[in-house]
Amino acid sequence: MAKSHGSLTGIEAKIEYHPVFEELGKLYESWKRSAVNWMQTEKLSESEVEKHLMKRFNLQWAWADSIATEATQCLNQLKTAKNNNITKLELQIQAKTTATKKLITKLEKTLKLATKKGFPHIQARNKFQNQLLGLKSKIQKIASLKRKLKKLKNTERLHICFGSHKLFNAQHNLAENGYQTQEEWSVDWRKKRSGRFFCVGKSQPGGGTMLKVFPLKEDGLYQLQVQLPRPLQDKYGQKIQLEFSVSDRDGRYRATDLDYAINNFKPITIQIFRREHKQDNWYVHLATYIQEIPVVHTRKNGCIGIDFNAESISVTYVKWDGNIEYLEDISYQWKNKTTGSRQTTMRNIVAHIVKLADFFECAIAIESLDFTKKKSIARSEESKVYNAMLSNLSTGMFREALESCCRRFGVELIKVNPAFTSVIGMINYMAKYGLNSGTAAALVIGRRALKLSEKIPKCLLRPEDVNKHDWSHWRRVASFIKLHRIRRTQLFQWRKALEGILTHSLWAEHQLSLQVHIETGEPRNHLQSPMANV
Repeated sequence: MAKSHGSLTGIEAKIEYHPVFEELGKLYESWKRSAVNWMQTEKLSESEVEKHLMKRFNLQWAWADSIATEATQCLNQLKTAKNNNITKLELQIQAKTTATKKLITKLEKTLKLATKKGFPHIQARNKFQNQLLGLKSKIQKIASLKRKLKKLKNTERLHICFGSHKLFNAQHNLAENGYQTQEEWSVDWRKKRSGRFFCVGKSQPGGGTMLKVFPLKEDGLYQLQVQLPRPLQDKYGQKIQLEFSVSDRDGRYRATDLDYAINNFKPITIQIFRREHKQDNWYVHLATYIQEIPVVHTRKNGCIGIDFNAESISVTYVKWDGNIEYLEDISYQWKNKTTGSRQTTMRNIVAHIVKLADFFECAIAIESLDFTKKKSIARSEESKVYNAMLSNLSTGMFREALESCCRRFGVELIKVNPAFTSVIGMINYMAKYGLNSGTAAALVIGRRALKLSEKIPKCLLRPEDVNKHDWSHWRRVASFIKLHRIRRTQLFQWRKALEGILTHSLWAEHQLSLQVHIETGEPRNHLQSPMANV
């Protein structure tokens, strides 16, 4: 799509069916596969591919341009995916190597002790043998990952399966995948590899060349004009005209945005595609630019903090003075959902949150957090619940939807450092306000966006740490919680849960006071017990 000023938006609507869709979708995807193949095998540039398409398939330049553009985008995505896989494998090898070294050190200590005293119990000997088997498994896994990494780096050709690997592999196990014959599978395979076509937008009337859209007299009704490729013109004519409707609803000004794009000659990239999970109905998707909305809701009126969790999104509105005024937990089902269902869920949640920001006339704050690295090195040492959460989360999808919606409604979006937000929330606010860990963390995120500090309770301070940064104190508390595997619910009574830190801190303070009194010669009968205030 040509460069243009403004915010990119997408508009989707159901469109009336026309039999040319089936044939054009099949041909278009076939032409695109040819273009991708030429770029890889013959090393053709995008402009050279356009000429090949025009000459070989008798296509107009605009169709050839769209196909070559999509082929280039496809290869760029494959290159990015390859680099991401290389990084992921390197992180996994590094993490597993570190874990293996720790296990070797542990086994060496166990063996040294056993050499002196012998294994006192058969359970200890069995445990040692199981750990040896685990070590062997880790070493084999590291070797397997290194082979994959080497193969990936040495493979120049980028592989892609048009139609999905899952469906392709289904032909080898027909009965298990619900097919009775090879021909039945072939029908689905051909259908999967067709069913869409696309045309790049241009800054001209209708927003495009081969695919154009114009408003009709009736509000919300539009006409799509499709200039067909030459191979189909003998059967269907040069042009077809179809109608579809777009309306403003649920806070989405789709018709308003489309009218703005058409009236201002903005490029409109148009895609026609079939939705198999919606009775094979056909839809039109229009990507265009709309006018930028100035930021009107800022942190001067407070901030909504958002904490993204595995099964819910916690929302807390913090007033400008740092006090909480509104909180909400938005639950959702994420596991075993399709990508389309997840995107719909995210858009609905984001729309609700931005409406809250519009109501309070405030900003929104989120953590500047990326789970990509954590997903890459998720290991068996972490809990199954945590690893499941990482595999199901899609913070990227949520973040993109939130950024887009904030731009549309002029809401300031602030990204804050995620350091210790959960720990601070649980100790400073969870019991104080009767919050759960998610809303407490969201409160901290909102306060951090307002540039408010979070002091650690004085009873958790050590005398030698008084002049250190606040985060060094919170880091010590977070390490203690992780080391002793303290559950979040236990932190409703954090004084009891952190008794080890309290005892050490107060005892150190007591010893310092005692030393001062000894040096000054003052009586010590008025000194309190180190645990008197706990």
